[in-house]
Amino acid sequence: MVFAMQFSSGTSIFSPEVQGILTLVLLAATLALFYYAMIQMSPKKTQEEVEVKTVITCTSTGQTTERAFQKGDYVGKILGECENSGQSVITSIFEVKKEINKSKK
Repeated sequence: MVFAMQFSSGTSIFSPEVQGILTLVLLAATLALFYYAMIQMSPKKTQEEVEVKTVITCTSTGQTTERAFQKGDYVGKILGECENSGQSVITSIFEVKKEINKSKK
């Protein structure tokens, strides 16, 4: 009965200073929990080493060779002549990913 009377009369158990401190502590705890949840949901970053490769095909023999990508390469680019008077053409460009996981010690 006394408990109900305290809240119905508009007075509080705590002084205004204590209420302000409790509000700030509750707000800080809520923000910290929200920040922690956002960090846990973010994707984990791993370092990746990427190597770009170019595949060159001879149009007359169908022989393919693979080399490192060079600036200016594009699919369909004619590089010159190959065996049996054919042309060397870039047929594909792709990347090879090498994943590196750094463990914390």
